[in-house]
Parts: sequence; C-alpha cells; structure tokens
Amino acid sequence: MAENASGSNTTAAAPPRAGSQRRLEIITVYAIGLFQGLSLVAFPAAATVLTSPTGYDLSKSRYGLLFLPQVIMAIAGSLAMPALARRFRLKQVLIVGIAADTLAMGLLVASDPVRTDAIAYPMLLVATAALGLGFGLTLSSISTYAGAFMPDRRDVALTALNVLLGLGTALSPLLIAIFLDMGAWWVLPLIAASGLLVLLVIALLQPMDVPESTAPRSSGRIPTLFWLFAAALVLYGIGETMFGNWGSTLLVSKGVSASSATSALAAFWAAVTIGRLLIALSAKRIPSPAIYVVLPWAIAGALLLVPLAKTATAGILVFAFGGFACSGFFPITVGYGESTFPNFVELAAGWLIAAYQVGYGLAAFGGGALQSAVSLASIFRIAGVLAVVMALLAVPVARHQHAHGRVTARPVHAT
Repeated sequence: MAENASGSNTTAAAPPRAGSQRRLEIITVYAIGLFQGLSLVAFPAAATVLTSPTGYDLSKSRYGLLFLPQVIMAIAGSLAMPALARRFRLKQVLIVGIAADTLAMGLLVASDPVRTDAIAYPMLLVATAALGLGFGLTLSSISTYAGAFMPDRRDVALTALNVLLGLGTALSPLLIAIFLDMGAWWVLPLIAASGLLVLLVIALLQPMDVPESTAPRSSGRIPTLFWLFAAALVLYGIGETMFGNWGSTLLVSKGVSASSATSALAAFWAAVTIGRLLIALSAKRIPSPAIYVVLPWAIAGALLLVPLAKTATAGILVFAFGGFACSGFFPITVGYGESTFPNFVELAAGWLIAAYQVGYGLAAFGGGALQSAVSLASIFRIAGVLAVVMALLAVPVARHQHAHGRVTARPVHAT
C-alpha cells in the first residue's frame, strides 16, 4: 500500500534540500500520530468530568450516546478512505482529517464554560462526530505516509507510528488527571487543539507527496473467511472499549478518586503501547498465532477482574493487565487480514477497522443504555463472556495463518 513501484527509496539521491524537506515531512507525520492519540482518548479520559454532578452532569445513557456520532463518522471515514485517496491527493485527505480533529478538541474546550447550559451537549455531539471523521481519515493517511517514506523498513516505520499513537493515548488520561487536580481539565484538549493546528499549517506548507502507486486499490469479491476476522474484531472492540470508556466510571462508583481512576486508564493505554512494542520485537522468536490465541483469554480474565477492583492500586494493576491483554489482538488481526486477502488489502484494512468501530459503538453507546437494566459491573462480566467467544473465533484464524506459513503479522495502524 505504501511502497513505490520499484520498492526503493526515491529520496536517496535527492539533493540536500529535498532530503531536509522529507525529514520535516516524516517528523510532521509522526507528530500527527502523537496528537491523534492524545485527541482520540480525550473524551473517555474526561469521563469523570462529563458524568460528575459538578461537571457536565451527563447521565450514563447520555454519556454513552456521545460516542455514537464518533463511531458512525469513523466507520464512514475508514470505508471511504480508498475511494477518497483515488480521487484526491493524500495530502488533501490528511488535511481534512487534521482539521476535523482540531475542530473536535476546540469544541471540547469551548463547551466547558457553558457545560451547564443546553448548548453544551449538542457541542459535544458535534465534537465526537468530528473526532470520528478525523480518526478515520488521519490515521489511514499517516499510516500510508509512514510506509511510503520508508518503503524498505515499512514494519519499523509503522511500529514507530503505533508507539507514538499509543503514547498519545496513554498521556491523555494522565494529563487530564494532572489538570483535573489543578481544576483545569480542559487544558488537555486545548494543548491537543493547539498542537493539531500547528501541524495543520506545517502540513499545508509541505509537498507531502507519495509515489502514485501507493494510492489504495482494491479488487475482487469479499471471501466468506473475511467475516470471521471481522466478527473477532467486533468482539475485540467491545472488550477494549469497556476498559477505555467505562473502566474509570466503574472505579469511581466503587469509591476510587477521579484522579486515581484516570491514572488507571492511563496505565491501560500505556500497557497497550508497551505490549504492542514487545510483540513487534519478539515477532522472530514467538510465532504470532501462539500469541494470538492466548490474548483473548487474557482479555476475558481482565474484564472479569475489573468489577473486583475496589482500590486505586488494584484498579491500576488490573487495567495494566487489561492493556497488555488488549495490546496485540487488533494489529495482528488486521495484519492477518492484509496477508490473507492481498487482492483487496486496502479495502480489507478499512473494513476491519470499521468492524472494530462497530464493537466500539456497541460498548460505548450500549454500555450506557444497558445500565438502566443492569449494573455496570454486570456489563463488564458480559463483555468477559463475549471475549471468550472471541477466543474461540481466534483459533480458526490462527490455524489458517499457520497452515499457510504466515506466522508473523506486520504492524499496522491501531487504536
């Protein structure tokens, strides 16, 4: 997807100025990845503020509904990405994605002064919709750029991008916890909006060219096997989102302070990032199918343990375990999908990301709606049972990879 026709780096013989310009473009792409991660988790990281009686005072159902526009727009952006990249320059798609992320963070900041007014909730809904569109377009774009800029080291390029994206997701709740103690939680989205705006200007001023052959292309009918991959990612999306969107809320309901609950969320995302890096580094030593079949069982165990955590320390430890459990399943599944369905690799990646977003939406929105009938702790237990189903689905996927000699999966863009 992101290699030129010859498979070589076209900038190797470029004059010094061109080389310097390309380095600036590379730095820009990776910085966008960091701020995309920072923005992506801003709303879940601010859950304690959004649901607090002294904050926005959103009910559990209204808080869950916040993420429905995000899911819809993220799915639309992911599915439309191949067609958009054929019709427009990739730079134009990236600019729209960054602008949408910037708008989302700006609206989140602007909603704080009017958080008790009727206008605040519509502002938040527009913000999450913009964030979903930004995620769908920006992440696909920077993943393509990262591979195109280093075609001979694409795995390394995407792993580095994943690490920076994960660093942003880990920093977001940590920074909000710090600013929350200072009484100014909104500083985090303000930093994200400011950084994204600067990067938007820098990207506009750079050529941001990629070889024409990197434009997404797809062909062929979607095989039945593909839907097994998609079903696994729907269930994974549910499990990850229970941690990311509802975990801190559950901890607060058990008496854990808001800042400690947010720190537990930071531990989750940090463990996701570290786990993905460790899996990438161990790819040559441990066959990925072996890792793949174990992770869902760990996710199930972590989800069942969350309702038992009643202290800040226990919460942080369980969330860190959950982060390590969630770390590899998504990127390995998408990597398997790209290698299993090479005739429509970009379409497969987009649809698999969309499948994850469906799971995200079911947990983010459904998790709020269900709380009128069952407790949040019970919803975590239900998610744990669904993770067992995911573990069962992972077995035939892993067997298929092993049977065809694909025992490693290249890193791909991930949440």
